[in-house]
Amino acid sequence: MNRVRVIRTGLCSTLQDRGRAGFRHLGVPLGGAMDSISHELANRLVGNSADAAAIEMTLTGDELQFVEDTLIAITGADMAPMWYDNHESPLPVAQHCPIALPAGSHIRFQTARHGCRCYVAIAGGVDAPVVMGSRSTVLRAAFGGHCGRMLTAGDDLVIGVPSETGRRTFERLSMAVSDSGRPVQPRWFVRPTDLPNPDTATLRIVAGTHTDWLSLPGLERLLNSEFRVSSQSDRMGYRLTNQRLDLEHREELLSEGVVPGTIQLPPDGNPILLMADCAPTGGYPRIGHVISADLGIAAQLRPGQVVMFEMVTLEQAQAFYRQQRWTLTKALIMANRMIHR
Repeated sequence: MNRVRVIRTGLCSTLQDRGRAGFRHLGVPLGGAMDSISHELANRLVGNSADAAAIEMTLTGDELQFVEDTLIAITGADMAPMWYDNHESPLPVAQHCPIALPAGSHIRFQTARHGCRCYVAIAGGVDAPVVMGSRSTVLRAAFGGHCGRMLTAGDDLVIGVPSETGRRTFERLSMAVSDSGRPVQPRWFVRPTDLPNPDTATLRIVAGTHTDWLSLPGLERLLNSEFRVSSQSDRMGYRLTNQRLDLEHREELLSEGVVPGTIQLPPDGNPILLMADCAPTGGYPRIGHVISADLGIAAQLRPGQVVMFEMVTLEQAQAFYRQQRWTLTKALIMANRMIHR
């Protein structure tokens, strides 16, 4: 049985899949990978289904030991991964491509140089217990994932059986070099989406139910000002500072449905951008929604980073999402051709 051993952990590392759909009426958040595109890309590169459980690391990375020969892929934030064992000098490890690792390999991840969240998919997926249809970790409720918590040093993660595609990919890569005892990685990579601009990132939004509650100056600030991601941000949501927005219309609201990407405006005027682990309902005015195609960009924002908003129509948002899915599909077709040419 293949295992991955956690030697050292970073700030917040958890197991995540595509999330826990169908339980929001019971108060259970959707959850899942914050950057779903990077998560899906990593899984597909090693022959997994898109919803296989992978490791999500935040801001600082882990050190992982791969007990058996293993096929992995690393996507998302640039955490400068390095390979080493007890006999060889460290080597940099590529991202956004499949990598064949010999038994006993260690991969050490650093502090993210660009982006915020990095994903490690292993052929076969992490075989954590399925809770309400998902292996995703819900930290605040302490269930799912690995014992309902962040990964810690000493954890052993059980890996499932690789698919036929994963096995063929590993064999194909292994044929490319002699028995050097070093990782085998191609000279190509695929990255269908870029990490956010480190200076000022732009998120496209559609109007929310209460956008027209904003005063005219408040609406202008929403669309023309720079906000900053507060350090009071986590998988539930980001508190945005630097600009206070004013409501022209005020009314007590009953709690209503919210989703990842909803922008709420609490009484202090500092918006909150809800993310993967947000509650299913909220009672603050909803002044906008980040479009699905940009949620991966939002997931890669770091505390202190500057972000601006751009309003688009619902039709444009749908077109951007279709284009993103097509770009991912083309990237995976290209990767498959490169592996098996």
